[in-house]
Amino acid sequence: MVNREGQPIEIELKFILSPDAARRLARLPEFRPPTASAPVTRRLVSTYFDTADCDLARSGLSLRVRSDGEKRVQTVKSRSTNGAAASRGEWEQPLTSDEPDLALALASGTPIANALPAGAETQLRPVAVSDIVRTTRLIQIDESAVEAALDVGSIEADGRRAPVRELELELREGNEAALYRLALALHASVPLRIEAESKAARGYRLRYGCSPQAIKAEDVELEPNVAGADALRLIVANALGHLLANRAAALAGEAEGIHQTRIAIRRLRSAMQLFRPLLAPHATGLFDAELRTLGRVIGEARDWDVFLSKVLPDAAKRSANGGLIEMLREPAEKRAAAAHVESERALNEPSLTSLVLGLAAWSEDRQALGDERLQRQLKDLAADLLDRLLKKAEKRGRHIHANSPAAGLHPLRKSLKKLRYGVEFLAALYPGKAIKAYVKGLKRVLKAQGAVNDAAVAMRLAEELTGSQHIELAPPVGALAQAAEAGSAEARRKFRKPWDALKGDTPFWR
Repeated sequence: MVNREGQPIEIELKFILSPDAARRLARLPEFRPPTASAPVTRRLVSTYFDTADCDLARSGLSLRVRSDGEKRVQTVKSRSTNGAAASRGEWEQPLTSDEPDLALALASGTPIANALPAGAETQLRPVAVSDIVRTTRLIQIDESAVEAALDVGSIEADGRRAPVRELELELREGNEAALYRLALALHASVPLRIEAESKAARGYRLRYGCSPQAIKAEDVELEPNVAGADALRLIVANALGHLLANRAAALAGEAEGIHQTRIAIRRLRSAMQLFRPLLAPHATGLFDAELRTLGRVIGEARDWDVFLSKVLPDAAKRSANGGLIEMLREPAEKRAAAAHVESERALNEPSLTSLVLGLAAWSEDRQALGDERLQRQLKDLAADLLDRLLKKAEKRGRHIHANSPAAGLHPLRKSLKKLRYGVEFLAALYPGKAIKAYVKGLKRVLKAQGAVNDAAVAMRLAEELTGSQHIELAPPVGALAQAAEAGSAEARRKFRKPWDALKGDTPFWR
């Protein structure tokens, strides 16, 4: 396919399969005539190349040479952009050898020139090799065509090997809504596990023995005259891409991967809260409930990570009984490990795939979203949408004072977080200086609230460590409580000033 600028792109969904899933998929109506073409099976051996310093990977590019029988094809791909489906630039050229041809890649308009140092052609070396048996079918869905590829084989790098058993659904013609509808139909019959990590990325990890890296959210790029429905679609795609990009790091137990996954869930919920007056309530209610459930599981793992990495060390430094407080570390590590097991389970559940595909399909369907006002330009809707979030925060903060308990501050904190995400989602519609100043004020308030919330969460977790089975931990919990309360009191004192300043500002959108 090509995008609006004429650039060749690849739009695909990838799923990890269980051992018997391929056989079960082949028996489905979607995989059989007349809906699907006859299957074609071939062996594909792909070698991925880069410099010793991984210049291509660091620039978000991959370069491979693939043998398909007697054919040789060189492919350059760019990093996937936001969305449940990977959407990336793809440039293919036929070759006559097994070695890459950079001159050919440059002549074809790929972005590879900006990624490589001078003389890089002599520096390129193999990073990983995938050896795949691929069975493809072309599936027709209304006016759209999707290529379904069942891949079975392995990726090998530096003597390490990882198995491959996956389904790729690539949109060849038509719209993404058809791609998601097909994926949902297949998933209803054969539970699938959505995957965002490419074969190239897995090959690099095998080669260098590195863990998956957490990725922060990218800015949402909106055109000034974008319609509300299109803006929502782009915002949801951005947040879904953020969620899936961090799944591998979260599954590996990386603390930042867990953190970014939690943020992605909050961003999705905030997007629906921002547009809530215009959305069909039943669908958004179901999506929000599922996101809330997932958020609680991921949030528990994140809370224990923070407890171990920040709360305990900080409390031990502030307290004269630091050694006593550190007695909580070992039992906390056990609870953290259990929370990570639950997080991993949730991220591997078929329900996550259902949620991602459901949100993506829903956001692509203008008729299913809700109010007809969504067809208006976003700039005509934005002020009212942001006003609603601000008014809710002001209502929750009306009676807040320096001695307000953490439980009273928490609802306000949640409202301000949603307001912050809403402002960031719509940032492209307003002057950057105004956005930056307002977000800075929000962050000051949230930072003070975060310290209060951290103290409250610390005490909840510490008390969970005791219970009737571990009453011997009461003394260290008591020492932690003293240190936590001191930090909380200081944060509450600091909260009032930035909150008053934020309330006193005239919002930039008015």
